[in-house]
Amino acid sequence: MLKLAWRTVRARKAGFAGAFTALLCALVLTTACGVLLESGLRAGTPTERYAAAPLVIGHGHRLPDAGPLTGALAELPGVSAALPELSFPAAVATADGRVLSGPQGGPSLGHSWTSAALAPFRLASGRAPAGPDEVVLDTATAARAGVAPGGTVRLATTGAPRDYTVSGLAAPPRELSRQSALFFSPGQAARLAGTTTGADAIGITVTEGTDLRALAGQARRALAEARARDGEADWSGPRVHTGDERGELEFTGTSGPGDGLSSLAGTMGVLSLLVSTFVVAGALALSVQQRLREMALLRAVGATTGQVRRMIALETLLLTLAAAVVGLPAGTGLAALLRGVLADRGVTGPDVPLHIGPTAPLVVLGGTVVTAQLAVRAAARRASRVEPTRALRDASAPPPRIGRLRAGLGLATLAVCGVVLAHSTGGRDGAGTAEGMVVPLLLGVALLGPLIGRVAGVVIGGPVGLLFPVAGFLASASLRAQPRRFAAAVTPLVLAVAFNGSMLLVPVVKAQAGAAEEGRRLLADHVAQARGIGLPTEFTEAVRGLPGVAAAGGLVPGFVMVSSGSAADGGGVAGADARIVDPQGLEQLLDPGVTAGSLDRLRGESIALGRRTASRLKVGVGAPVRIRWDDGSDSTATVAAVYEREDRFADALLPTGFAAAHLPDLLAATVLVRTAPGADPGQVTRELQGLTPAYPMARISDRADYDAARRHQQEAATAVARLLLGVISLFTAISVVNTMVMATSERLREFSLLRMVGTTRRQVLRMMAWEGGITVAVALLLGAAVTAAVLVPVGLALGGPAWPAPPGSWVAAVLGGAALLGAGTVLLTTWLALRREPTEAMGMRE
Repeated sequence: MLKLAWRTVRARKAGFAGAFTALLCALVLTTACGVLLESGLRAGTPTERYAAAPLVIGHGHRLPDAGPLTGALAELPGVSAALPELSFPAAVATADGRVLSGPQGGPSLGHSWTSAALAPFRLASGRAPAGPDEVVLDTATAARAGVAPGGTVRLATTGAPRDYTVSGLAAPPRELSRQSALFFSPGQAARLAGTTTGADAIGITVTEGTDLRALAGQARRALAEARARDGEADWSGPRVHTGDERGELEFTGTSGPGDGLSSLAGTMGVLSLLVSTFVVAGALALSVQQRLREMALLRAVGATTGQVRRMIALETLLLTLAAAVVGLPAGTGLAALLRGVLADRGVTGPDVPLHIGPTAPLVVLGGTVVTAQLAVRAAARRASRVEPTRALRDASAPPPRIGRLRAGLGLATLAVCGVVLAHSTGGRDGAGTAEGMVVPLLLGVALLGPLIGRVAGVVIGGPVGLLFPVAGFLASASLRAQPRRFAAAVTPLVLAVAFNGSMLLVPVVKAQAGAAEEGRRLLADHVAQARGIGLPTEFTEAVRGLPGVAAAGGLVPGFVMVSSGSAADGGGVAGADARIVDPQGLEQLLDPGVTAGSLDRLRGESIALGRRTASRLKVGVGAPVRIRWDDGSDSTATVAAVYEREDRFADALLPTGFAAAHLPDLLAATVLVRTAPGADPGQVTRELQGLTPAYPMARISDRADYDAARRHQQEAATAVARLLLGVISLFTAISVVNTMVMATSERLREFSLLRMVGTTRRQVLRMMAWEGGITVAVALLLGAAVTAAVLVPVGLALGGPAWPAPPGSWVAAVLGGAALLGAGTVLLTTWLALRREPTEAMGMRE
């Protein structure tokens, strides 16, 4: 059977070209995604500040009292030192108004000089910081700032910016690639970090020859004893980190070098897999359908149904393996190209290598083989079960009737999608559900393709046949006689329109809804945004004292765990992205859409919750909730208000006085400003800009500039996604052309017969123009319907208009591109086919 399959493939190279092309494109695209995903996942997080500490103790949050644990760890055998490590925001402010962040946009952090030994940082010049006005800079930061030992540098820290004397420069064992390090005297570091007993981690250095595995076990036992002393059965405290885990702890809260690449490649891979499945299934099914006469002849000479199925399966396997010979290397090359583009756009670090190994290509190949076999199984089953005489008849005029099972599955799929979409208009979760309905809707359309072809042949083809007796009549008759061929041609076009339309326009709808909600929520007319480092409370106080300012307040980001009741009572636990706010003048700056309670009650030990979080916790105004802070402590708070405009904002609001004791700093990412009635907004803008020499990290914007900057930021964020979507769109376009060429090329005999009975070339071309036009029109309508079925619920779920207004140029590009591809391919293929003489073309088949 394998020998027969190989001979069939060799003898029918042209017939298998379409299926080969579909498999090749699928392998190239999915291999590129797989290689990028593996590269991102394998990109570790190498430690920098903890390089000399083989064991680091921590859990990503500050330990409020690290003294007892540090003492216990220092007494373990083999430990040369146990050093507490503190980190807090600290950045250099240059004379030209720049605030220097870390390399590649990473953090710039301050530390106590005692923790420099964990790298170890060694003095390249100068001396260690001895007083509250001295600092040691890492050599790279000093070079960027243009300072040397003995010079003066202005630093922005957790307080108002001030001048420090550079006492020395420190060099790490290897160049810092993701952060800047500034070292202060122990007393000043404690003051800036806001703690004299706390630590963010404890680094352990060891003597030579120490068994690290045994030492790690002893350290875990010391942590267990600390847990027992605390008396907390569910204590989620620090743990022992070794190897690359130290880097993950060091950069807690910061994206890893390969995180952006793996996230983007994973999303692109899922989309590519879905598109590839549709395209490969369609191409293989059409390829088998075109060979019904051949299958009938094999059955007539004694081949069994099982033999025919195995032959088709082996042919498909041979095609897949042949496509893999070209597709896997080409996909790896595409991955290298995309990785360079993504590095240039800042999605991934330039030091993240492209991992080229056997894992990703083999997984992709295995998935493609399985997909191809499943895709061809249904077509092979039908081709092998039809009686030989009937198959010969069906090869010339396939039955127009669609199978009941297929029709039932298609109708059921669309019905389920309709029910889900009808109930997906309630918030961001509903928007995500609606967005995920693109693929099921496409599946339903594909299953009903032959039935749609029959309806289109009657509804559209009938009037066309009456108005144009020759070309129109022939096109109408062809559509009614070959509904499966129509379905094969329509499906990739619908895929191109619906997939590209939804992937392009859903982000636009989300951005429009987000901008509208931000406009309703934000009452401030001026906004100060932090650059490089957050804005201290001193800046907010200075803004409040400016003439013409009615209210000003900072938004300090934070994260807390909120719980209510017990599991038996139906309570829950929710992680909340919180904003720490000063209740003074808050209602003049923000309108989060309070639905219950009042922001006036946000005083003392209280909390305001977003509607989704309150619903998840099953609490309302006046209910007590439990808050677990980042420092590991717990508090009880009363729900003061519930609000609905939490999207792209915050799940919870906490008053500054309540949260201050549990936060390492109160640096605001944003400070909102409201102009007093009757005051000149332009004068307020000038007053605010007058504060920037003292606070260079503040970027001042009026409301119009702020809204424009947010729109630009959203455009930049979606630019990379559109780039990758363009790669998938190119593959979709190739699949459209490939399928249309396959569907048109099989009609050489039909064209020859028409010409032999007197039909001219021009009439055949007109017939195909009408047929292609009807096919494209139906595909555009179906694709637009699928896109609209997704866009409308997404817009409603996000509080937008019932009918979103996507950019007209994008809509025209999607619809026009699909129409040009479909109609142009049909006409070009037909024109090339008609260049052959009828008798020559008749002899080319069977």
